[in-house]
Amino acid sequence: MRNMKKTTIAVLAGFLMLSVLMVGCKKNKDDVTVLKAPAETILFTNVSDFILDSIGKTIHVQAKVSSPDGLQKIELIYQPWNISKTITVSGNDYTVNEPVLIPANAALQIHSITLKATDTKGATNFTEIKIGLQDLNYTKIYLTDAIDNAALIGNLYGVPVAMNKLASHTFQIIYYAKIAGTKIRFIPNKSSISPVAIGIDPGNVTKLITDASKSVPITLSKTGYYKITINTLLLNYTLENYTPVGVAPNQVAFVGRGFYDYPNMNWQNALPDIILMDKDPVNAFLFTKTIKLGIPVGANYNTAQFILTTNNGWTDFWRFNDGSAPEYAVFNGGVNTDLPITATASTYLFVFDTQTNLVQAIKQ
Repeated sequence: MRNMKKTTIAVLAGFLMLSVLMVGCKKNKDDVTVLKAPAETILFTNVSDFILDSIGKTIHVQAKVSSPDGLQKIELIYQPWNISKTITVSGNDYTVNEPVLIPANAALQIHSITLKATDTKGATNFTEIKIGLQDLNYTKIYLTDAIDNAALIGNLYGVPVAMNKLASHTFQIIYYAKIAGTKIRFIPNKSSISPVAIGIDPGNVTKLITDASKSVPITLSKTGYYKITINTLLLNYTLENYTPVGVAPNQVAFVGRGFYDYPNMNWQNALPDIILMDKDPVNAFLFTKTIKLGIPVGANYNTAQFILTTNNGWTDFWRFNDGSAPEYAVFNGGVNTDLPITATASTYLFVFDTQTNLVQAIKQ
């Protein structure tokens, strides 16, 4: 029988652990066959699994092995990495803490190192240590305060918030926490917070881990701007208060077309047709506006095209880094949006931070 209690350090997608119960047969005095599980012999607990980068690293595989009959030896076996190690042991309990070098050319997949134990009576049992290798040098990383996938779905753009990639494995963002106590993590998949959501390692608060089921969000304790830097190879981070620079604009307005409740708006750049955003009462750089996007009655176009201006003619304006999936605004540059719309309007909360140029359209 394989008796195993397993503590998982990282939840790995794509594999299924299967336990098989072997039963023995015994006859009682009435010649009735009774099925009975054999006595426990070797037990594995605190078995470590991993998700990590594939670059050649040394990890320590860990487990506690116990047997009431006394232990004789423990073996580590994984042929693809040429691992075949036997540890001679004694006593009823042994804690495995063995270094394993991951080859630099190891395949990006889940690898299973067999941990086999033999007791003094020759009985054996085994478990597997799962090592999930993935490339943590992501093309993009997103900051999110979402606690489930529902908050990531249905938004028009800017959710979650894209970070800037400074160098290999290194990402940074200037981010405004509107609410004290905002909790954030970092995800490579903009539509899902699993299986990877990078956050604080609960076992070492100075480090990060990738496992969504274990990582703890970073808490932004105060309202205000933060400079946040993470390294997905070293799995460390820095969190600094950030002081805004420059002067906030007095006004920001939408100019363009595709605003369902503004049928007369078609690239006019003057009141009453422009749509003024609301300036945040606490942060002068932050502007918001709830707007319906859709084809106005009588219009014959099917895309929403717009820019942002300071309501100062065409002197100062912002377009976007991408017309179909904007992530940030470009002052006096960029491209217009070009977003499909229908006669059925959709309502969004538009957010524009003129300090960071981050833009969002959040489904309402």
